[in-house]
Amino acid sequence: MPYKKKRFFSYTTIFLCVLVAYTCRLIDTDNNLLQSLADQCRTSIYLGMYCAWVIYLNKHIVHKRMRQCLTAIGCLMVFWFFLRTIKYHVFQDPLSEHICWYLYYIPMLLIPTLGLNAALILEEKENGKIKKKHVLLFVFAAVLIIGVFTNDLHQQVFRFYLKPPYSDNSYGYGFLFLIIQIWIIFCLSAMDVILVRRSKTSGKKRFWLPVIPGIVLWGWNIGNILRLPFLSTIAGDLTAICCLCMAAIFQSCILCGLIPTNSRYFELFQSTGSLDAEITDETFRRYYYTGNFPNISKDMRECVIAGASMQENGILVRHIPVKGGHLFWTEDISVLLDQYQDIQEQQEELTERNQLLQMTYQKEAARRKLEEQNRLLNMIQDQTHRQYELLSLYMEKIEQTDSIEECDILLSKIVVVGTYLKRRKNLVLTRYSSQGDSLTMADLKQSLAESCENLKLCKIRAAYFVQDKEKLLHADDVLRCYDFFEWLIEQLFDVVNSIFFRVTQIEEKLQISVHVVCLADIRDLLAERPDLLIQQEEQEWFIRCPVS
Repeated sequence: MPYKKKRFFSYTTIFLCVLVAYTCRLIDTDNNLLQSLADQCRTSIYLGMYCAWVIYLNKHIVHKRMRQCLTAIGCLMVFWFFLRTIKYHVFQDPLSEHICWYLYYIPMLLIPTLGLNAALILEEKENGKIKKKHVLLFVFAAVLIIGVFTNDLHQQVFRFYLKPPYSDNSYGYGFLFLIIQIWIIFCLSAMDVILVRRSKTSGKKRFWLPVIPGIVLWGWNIGNILRLPFLSTIAGDLTAICCLCMAAIFQSCILCGLIPTNSRYFELFQSTGSLDAEITDETFRRYYYTGNFPNISKDMRECVIAGASMQENGILVRHIPVKGGHLFWTEDISVLLDQYQDIQEQQEELTERNQLLQMTYQKEAARRKLEEQNRLLNMIQDQTHRQYELLSLYMEKIEQTDSIEECDILLSKIVVVGTYLKRRKNLVLTRYSSQGDSLTMADLKQSLAESCENLKLCKIRAAYFVQDKEKLLHADDVLRCYDFFEWLIEQLFDVVNSIFFRVTQIEEKLQISVHVVCLADIRDLLAERPDLLIQQEEQEWFIRCPVS
């Protein structure tokens, strides 16, 4: 059935139900059975209408807060009619009727308050936070309801002229009753004003629809306060009038589009011609569809529910659960698959190219490493060529001599020179492996310690002192200190008895001081270094050498 015909049928049915209910109210007969049947029929019609309205609101209102607010109004209407029924047709004792009378004021106060709250929601964003004004509305309504429930203690709402149990047959109005009526009129008036302003600014065609029932309800409430005689004859049922007018107001808002609903599924699906989709129930029976959705089996649908399924020609079937069933739709991802295949091929090509570049880089790194090693070896060899020549000389002497003692002395000298070559190479490698061009005094101390230990083979007592071993120095200064120590030993191999080598730092400058015990005159042996300061005291010699 088309949506317009379906809507016309629904409103016609509602109008006929209200007309039947109103006709039942006009029945006034002495036949108790007929009168009771008319009353029960009228109550059942209203209860059925508002229960159906609550279901409709909960199912179709899109705005979450608006849906909650209108559903609460519908539930309060059902509760109000339930109270009205048990008050007049179930309870007979005055106390029960008295309690039902007070309970009337829960829906009587909350329905206008919720109506004003719903009107305020129309002007706010869908996901907006609950503001203080909404909370204050319900707090004030709750205070008035508490005032009604405690009326027997203070009698500021109703003043009873008879003794307890109090009855609604003889009473007057107090100060709080006036406040309650002002609050109801305020809520209805503010709601009408907001709806009128909202209707004009929204640009809807039937913007006047929500205003008419609002004016009727506002006028009826004023007339009820003034106790107009004709009003009680024509429309004296407080519950029916208030509920009908409030429902008419918000149903009119839905009708003119102020409150969005999701009731036109079929038209929505048919308007989306580019989408292939369908909505089914739990048994996969189709209810709505659009486009050319493929006919898939039940087993495949269950597979789709478990996870997305790929069909032929790059068609992907997707699923989301909806209330009461399932939504299936298809996506054409053939273009994406082609692009993915291209990306895969490019990725494989880039992977191969990356591997080739990595191999090239590794070979280049190995070549550079070999070149650096060769450079360092050549540099070390150039800097220590004198020691290599000295080793060659010692080896020739060993081959020429027949004396075991002389051979031992030459071998001891070879060990000392070889120690120097090893330790100096280590110093150079440490220099170039560190981040900065620096060495510590500890590096120099280790080299001196090994050299002094091996001098014992030459029957030379050697000692050393290095100041502040943790201090960083320029690598060239450390190498000069060790080179000077080795040069001094090589010059004095045959004449020195003991040597004390001291390295200190004075005013950020390295100073070398050497104490030598020797019988011979060493000045001729050290003439190669005229920069040395040499002093003699008997058999002891003091040598000072600036490092830089």
